[in-house]
Amino acid sequence: MERDKSLIGVVTTIIESVIFLVRGHIELAKAELTEAFKNVVKSSVLFLIAIVLINLSVVFLLISLAIWLSEVLNMSNSAGFLIVGGSLFALSIALILIGLVKLNKVKNSRKTIDSLNATAESLRALIPGNK
Repeated sequence: MERDKSLIGVVTTIIESVIFLVRGHIELAKAELTEAFKNVVKSSVLFLIAIVLINLSVVFLLISLAIWLSEVLNMSNSAGFLIVGGSLFALSIALILIGLVKLNKVKNSRKTIDSLNATAESLRALIPGNK
C-alpha cells in the first residue's frame, strides 16, 4: 500500500512537471510569435512607405519624360503628355489582357482538384459502413 502511494506521488510529480514544461513552452511560443508579429508589422510599414515613395517618384519621372519629349520633338508640352499618357494606357491594356489570359489558365486547370476529389471518394469507399 505504501509503495502504491509513493508510485502515485512519483506519477503526480511527473505529470505536474510535464504540465509545467508545456505551459513554459506555450508562454515561450507566445512571446516569440508576438515578437515576430511586431517585426512583420514594422517591415510592412516600411515596405508601404517605400511603395508610396516609388509611386511618387514614377509620377515625377513620367512628367519629366513628357516635358523632355516635347522639347526633343519640338512640340507643345501637351503633345508630350499625350504621348506618355497614351503609352501608359496602351501598356495598361496589354498587361490587363495578359493577366486575363493567365487567369483563364488558372480557372481551367482543375486536374489537381478533380484528382483530389477522386482520391477522397476512393478513400471514403474503403471505410466500412460508408457507401
